[in-house]
Amino acid sequence: MVSGSTRVIQVTNIAPQATKDQMQTLFGYLGKIDDIRLYPTIRDVSCPVQSRICYVKYYDSTTVNVAQHMTNTVFIDRALIVIPMQSGEIPDEHRALEMSSNGTLVPGLNSVEPRLPAHIINTLEGIPPNQVIQSHDPNMVMLGLPPYPPLPATLDSRKIEEIRRTLLVAEVGNLGSQQLIDYFGQVAEVKYMRFCEREEDKTKYALLEMTEQESVIKVLQLSGSAVDGQIIKVCKVMHL
Repeated sequence: MVSGSTRVIQVTNIAPQATKDQMQTLFGYLGKIDDIRLYPTIRDVSCPVQSRICYVKYYDSTTVNVAQHMTNTVFIDRALIVIPMQSGEIPDEHRALEMSSNGTLVPGLNSVEPRLPAHIINTLEGIPPNQVIQSHDPNMVMLGLPPYPPLPATLDSRKIEEIRRTLLVAEVGNLGSQQLIDYFGQVAEVKYMRFCEREEDKTKYALLEMTEQESVIKVLQLSGSAVDGQIIKVCKVMHL
């Protein structure tokens, strides 16, 4: 996530029937709002819009990091997309709608942010300052797999996406890195792997970062299987 010191976020993929008051309530829960604009401002039934764009300016720039966790939150019937405005300014309606029609909805953001698949919904739960991010994956629920552990609300979206692609392999014994990469590589592409230890028990573990988040389920289903005679356990991680 790239937010810097900006106090402004851009919210896209908003249902056309959404109102400014609704957006004020939704994003005002995260922090004190200095200014908010919802475009197009005029509602004309003779000229329907497919979606609306909202800009929220907070008093505190740190709220921008928290607000970005609202990405993938379903509001009315659509999953919202939230990004920081690097300019720190709210564009006027003409400029905002021009960017929308040109497909350039990310002004000032030069890198493409990694995002979780659309079916995984992040929700912000708890009361400030003790809020956490919960990631809900219906596919995991359907397969009876345990849910993702909660993450601190202070983490940026890039780190959350990375953690949700990373798994902890326990009881690896004397297995080598190539043995594990080859084994898990049969079901999914491994981006990175390293061994680690926990201070409290000095047990050897392997951290496995997958290239695609969708492959996490396939790897989790290998928990309890044998790698060259060694029974391994696979679980999700809470931090890196």
